Amino acid sequence: MNWTTWMFLACVSVLFPGLAQAEMGPDKPSAAIPIGPLAPTVDEPAPLSEERQGRVVSPQETDLASMFTSGDYTYFPLPAFGYSRNESYYIGSLMPILKANSKGEIDDIVAPQYLYNEFVGNSLTLNYYGYRSDTVQYRAIVNYAERVQKNFDFSYKDLWAGGGRYILGGQVNFFKNPFARFFGFGNGSDLNAETNYTARETNLNAYIGLNLSPDFSVILTGRYRDVRVENGIIPTLPQTNANFRGAPGVEGAQMTGAKLSLLYDTRDSQLTPVKGAYMLLSTEMVSNIQHDEPNRWLRFTLDARRLIPHDGGSKVFVARFVTDGIVRTDNTRGRDIPFYERPTLGGETTLRAFGLNRFISDQMWLINLEERMRVKDIVVMDHHLEFELAPNLDVGRVHNLARETFTFNQTQINPGLGLRVMAKPHVVGRLDISYGHDGSNAFVGVDYPF
Repeated sequence: MNWTTWMFLACVSVLFPGLAQAEMGPDKPSAAIPIGPLAPTVDEPAPLSEERQGRVVSPQETDLASMFTSGDYTYFPLPAFGYSRNESYYIGSLMPILKANSKGEIDDIVAPQYLYNEFVGNSLTLNYYGYRSDTVQYRAIVNYAERVQKNFDFSYKDLWAGGGRYILGGQVNFFKNPFARFFGFGNGSDLNAETNYTARETNLNAYIGLNLSPDFSVILTGRYRDVRVENGIIPTLPQTNANFRGAPGVEGAQMTGAKLSLLYDTRDSQLTPVKGAYMLLSTEMVSNIQHDEPNRWLRFTLDARRLIPHDGGSKVFVARFVTDGIVRTDNTRGRDIPFYERPTLGGETTLRAFGLNRFISDQMWLINLEERMRVKDIVVMDHHLEFELAPNLDVGRVHNLARETFTFNQTQINPGLGLRVMAKPHVVGRLDISYGHDGSNAFVGVDYPF
């Protein structure tokens, strides 16, 4: 969990009482870096009046008396509390610090945070998010807990480098997540087979791309991933390396990958789009270099999205289709592909009724449908905030086509409802509540899920 969870819940509790108590799901320990070319220019908000330029909030605004400002900075001293199925209760405090530019847009967010959890004890986190434009962003997260849990995450991207010709980006990440789960393989994996492990990972990613046109790009990505499966921290669950000791990857793995991607992107914004299309087609060659004998595979992914505004722009219908699969090469002998390297479903960007990586197999397909409806506009701290309700439906399934016939049986169908709080053009806070055959689940975070 990060500072955005608590900041978003504070906004929700004021404007939509009752929703803030919803259960929250586990956060992704290492988020993927979005890539894409510069979108068409969007209209900028009107400049603030001279006396309000560089200000985040006026001291005379009595409805914001609990917030503090100093020049371009706004401080939010907030209590922090929450609950997730995988991680149990958290309680503590945080201090988000926002820096705005002369247009009232948020350029920088710094958020120190303290939390207590019954399993990991006391933890301290420092979060930083930098938004230089719609196409240039920075992120730094440092988290250290009293027991086991830690996360060091640094990333950068520039989607319009060299005057718009190139795409550049990278990420360095190390974390220990003691709340990871494994249920076995397949769409029929049983909830009663749930096991817990600590995922200890080091990730290095770098990509460079060429913008062939404002809408079309070619991107080359290289990555290194070192994974260790260690004992989990939940005393009521069996250990993954005990119940699934024969599962590929339990002994650990070190992967290197080279990926070629073709990207078509006509969305009007990278972070808060309301119209356009997005399609990413990629192929990756991956090698597990931990073993002397060859252990290689190919991975193919298609991610296609379409945003359709209607009702005068007050609503946006979003449709997404994803398919992902692995192909074993002829040189792969004896050893199989680690379970954490295979296509998965579950989590805040796929099947939102389930925790991260709930279903794992060799192929997967996914359909997300979402109607984003603007329901309220307000001005807070010189920022124009928009609130959206987003009824949605997630449908998907994993397969192993080498062992089973393609079928729609056991397809997971997850209806849900989302709430979005937007400070355009950079920031989106979200709450998604969904229902599936394991029960209900919820996620709170930053950015649209897709």
